[in-house]
Amino acid sequence: MITRRKLLAQTGRAAALWPLSPMHTSDAATQKPAASAAVGFRPLRFPRDHGAHPNHRIEWWYLTAWLDPNTGLQATIFRTSLGKARPSHWGSNQWLIGHAALIRRDWPKLIHEQTAWRCVESVAEFSTADLELKLPGWRMQRASDDRIAIDLSQGRLAMQLQCHPIAAPELQGQRGYSQKGPEASQFSHYYSRTQLRIDAQVEVDGKPLAIEKASPFAVAWFDHEWSDSLLASQAAGWDWFGLNLLDGSSWMAFRIRNRQAGDLWHSESGLLLETLQSWRSPSSGARYPVVLRVQSKRGSLILRALVPDQEIDARASTGNRYWEGAVTAHSEQGELIGRGYLELTGYDKPMRL
Repeated sequence: MITRRKLLAQTGRAAALWPLSPMHTSDAATQKPAASAAVGFRPLRFPRDHGAHPNHRIEWWYLTAWLDPNTGLQATIFRTSLGKARPSHWGSNQWLIGHAALIRRDWPKLIHEQTAWRCVESVAEFSTADLELKLPGWRMQRASDDRIAIDLSQGRLAMQLQCHPIAAPELQGQRGYSQKGPEASQFSHYYSRTQLRIDAQVEVDGKPLAIEKASPFAVAWFDHEWSDSLLASQAAGWDWFGLNLLDGSSWMAFRIRNRQAGDLWHSESGLLLETLQSWRSPSSGARYPVVLRVQSKRGSLILRALVPDQEIDARASTGNRYWEGAVTAHSEQGELIGRGYLELTGYDKPMRL
């Protein structure tokens, strides 16, 4: 088990207690008790809801992790329904898409790999009973002891990951109903597995990556979401973060931005994100906030990107470019209090889902 004392001994820093500083309020809309009014929302049940939901248009299983103080990774499988199914072996309208990325503190940018397959028996498949996904070179599965196993080999990257939950799934929003816009219909079913202990073997270009063994900094976060109508028409994208904090708690929050660069929706009242430093992508020209001050009812903290260039070019699979990367969380006094991942979409062009 990762202990606060071990982690502080490794980093040589003191962790600030939570909350940190006075909260601020925001004018953007925030989540309201509308779950009962949302057509299509169904209370979550496990283990069934670890599996796929092919009657919904879009879905993803999303792992982010720190392996040691210098290494972050993500491995995601998306499922989407495109068009109508046709009565043939190749007529499925279900697709599975894989994204994997790896970043090190001394690298100038991340390594990213992607793949996309139409769902065909014995090639690309999913289970609706529990977490079991497979496509060529990829497998993601939940074992009987609740362990999440991810094996992938794609391009330059190969990963064998074992993630061990320490608690039951955390239902986001209102018991799994996570509103993403001003209309009750703009929502996802959403739960997380946080503070996951992770064991990892990673290869780059066929060679083992040196990872600090049993690092107390190593921790993972696993998200699962599915939806039919995720974003409002006036939405451009979102800023999302998931943090595993040193005191053993976790925090997920997001804002949905409109096409005028204002805030359209917040996951919680009082949430305010302020850009302290930005980075301009030489590839897309998009400007991303890579140092952010986050203020909420919980307090105030600073998010800092491990490396500025963590832009992902997924135009060959999902059709988007966005920023998704490892970040550390600090108090206003500069003390390390956690680590996690930040996702920034719609800065290149409005997000398409």
